[in-house]
Amino acid sequence: MSTNKKTLFDKIWEKHVVKNIPGGPSVLYIDTQFIHEVTSPQAFKGLEKRGLKVFRPKQVVATADHNVPTLHQELPIREELSRIQVATLEENCKKFRHRTIRIG
Repeated sequence: MSTNKKTLFDKIWEKHVVKNIPGGPSVLYIDTQFIHEVTSPQAFKGLEKRGLKVFRPKQVVATADHNVPTLHQELPIREELSRIQVATLEENCKKFRHRTIRIG
C-alpha cells in the first residue's frame, strides 16, 4: 500500500496548478472567485482607473457577509459604514455584471 496518500486539498491544488516556480509560489487557475463588500471596492476602483474589464465576470460570485446582521436581516443595516459597503458592492455588481448572493 502506498504511503503517499493525497488529501482532497492536495488533489484540488494539483488540478489547478498552471505553473510551479522553483523556490517560489505555484501559479494557480482560479475557476470561481468569491468577493465581498469590504475589499472589493478597491479592486473595482483599480479596474476602472486602468480601464480594464473583469476577466470572466460570470465566474465571480459576490456576497455581503461581513457587514450584515446575524439576526433580523430583513431590517436595514444600522451602521452607516456597513450600509455603504453593502450598497457599494451591489452597485459594482450591477455595473460589472456579477452574480450576487443576497443575505436574508
